[in-house]
Amino acid sequence: MKNSLLLLLLLVASQSFAQVDLNNFFSKTDRFWKQHVTVNRVNYAAIKADPKTLNELVDFIAKTDVSANTPAQQKAYGINAYNLLVVKTAIDNYPLQKPTDVTGFFDGVKHTINGKKYTLNNFEKKELLTKYKDARLHFVLVCAAVSCPPIANFAYMPDQLEAQLDQRTKAAVDDPSFIQYDDFAGKANISEIFKWYVDDFKPNVKTFINKYRTTPLAEDSKIGYYPYNWTLNGSAASATGDNTSTDLATDDSKPNFEPIIVAATMPKGKFELNTFHTFYNADYEQANAKFSGYGGLFLFSYGVNGRFDVGVDFILKSNRFGDRIGHNPFASLDFQRGEDTESQPGQTISRDWGLSQIGPRVRFAPFKKFSMSFEQAIYFPITGLPVDNTVDPSLFWVTQIFYDHQFNAKFSLFGAVTFWQPIRPGEQFKFQVPYPKLFFSWFTTKRFTLYATTTAFTEWGGGAKFLITPNFEVQALYTYFIPIPGLTELYTGTGASNVMSFNIGIRYRS
Repeated sequence: MKNSLLLLLLLVASQSFAQVDLNNFFSKTDRFWKQHVTVNRVNYAAIKADPKTLNELVDFIAKTDVSANTPAQQKAYGINAYNLLVVKTAIDNYPLQKPTDVTGFFDGVKHTINGKKYTLNNFEKKELLTKYKDARLHFVLVCAAVSCPPIANFAYMPDQLEAQLDQRTKAAVDDPSFIQYDDFAGKANISEIFKWYVDDFKPNVKTFINKYRTTPLAEDSKIGYYPYNWTLNGSAASATGDNTSTDLATDDSKPNFEPIIVAATMPKGKFELNTFHTFYNADYEQANAKFSGYGGLFLFSYGVNGRFDVGVDFILKSNRFGDRIGHNPFASLDFQRGEDTESQPGQTISRDWGLSQIGPRVRFAPFKKFSMSFEQAIYFPITGLPVDNTVDPSLFWVTQIFYDHQFNAKFSLFGAVTFWQPIRPGEQFKFQVPYPKLFFSWFTTKRFTLYATTTAFTEWGGGAKFLITPNFEVQALYTYFIPIPGLTELYTGTGASNVMSFNIGIRYRS
């Protein structure tokens, strides 16, 4: 009995003795990530310039046996070891544009782990995915590419591992660039990781995502997959010796850049600031004079529940009539009032400007899988801003119907019908003709769009949009009115010729 007890104590002691102290490894790895990872990007250039810490950690991985450590220690160690070896492979081949540019990056290059040779794929599948059967690992193992789940700037610790795995999984499935969910269209474009490892996500991909996602995907939503962007996930600070960055992903195909669909209502809790500026010009040859006008539309919108938006609009106007034909088309930007008989001898120029209307607006999208929305606004006249402003004392009842059809990832057709009905006290009510508009867009990239437009087939034009950031868009448009008997007078009035407009728009969506 005594011998058995002694033998048991010796076995326990030997096992305890065989455990490796990993505290220094975890703390050093944590400092390494905190130093070199910022907002999901890795500063590869800094690591390349000073690889000492990375090399020390890789050397430790090569010779250390952790088989006697606790399961939690082994699992956390394996995750950190894999991520460090991915970065090591990138550094050994740096500078580079994509990890896939390196032959065998994942399935050819061998790494020493506890004296044994592994490729990254071998180690990931055999020592991590197969051993632990934990789908959350897909959101903590890095691949050095932009489309990987967001990389953490900390090490995975044994005593925090469960919480860290949950947190990183939630961060990934809540990331709009990783799960691109369009509630209006009832479709979610998701990472190809869910397709490559579909058997790991139990009981199915959608259920797994909804288990961790703050806003669940609808049960009837369709699942698609966006192309994986293998551009290196380097930071802006990473640069080659000739000062040209090879890391920062400037590829327009990055999934977080998506064209703004104007017909759609906004997700719940999101807001939009939009301003559109029109410079309108028309010649009146019989009077030897031109009309030039400026209209500034300032809009604020808020998404109430994903299908209903509320907002408020402001309209600023400045008008001039009487300039000589051919005069500066942007003359209305002088923001002056009263008659001018001196600047152009022989010409009497009438001018006025001011904040003309303010009004509430609502938009409703009744169809879940049909990109159509309806908008209603009432614009109340403002007088006296500035003092004596009478630029437009009309109340406007404005109804708009929007429709958007996406042919594919490159082309779309957007249509709008606008009923802009003025109501003026003392004047007989008369229905105004609606303004039908069509926009045909070509998404040359996800950031840059060219489009052609027409209004009532009398006004024709072309423009461009550019996403400076995924949320901030600018656009420019030029239009010209082509005289069509029976239509021109309805939209430009009698006697107008050489009618054109210049337009600039700025839009921000949260």
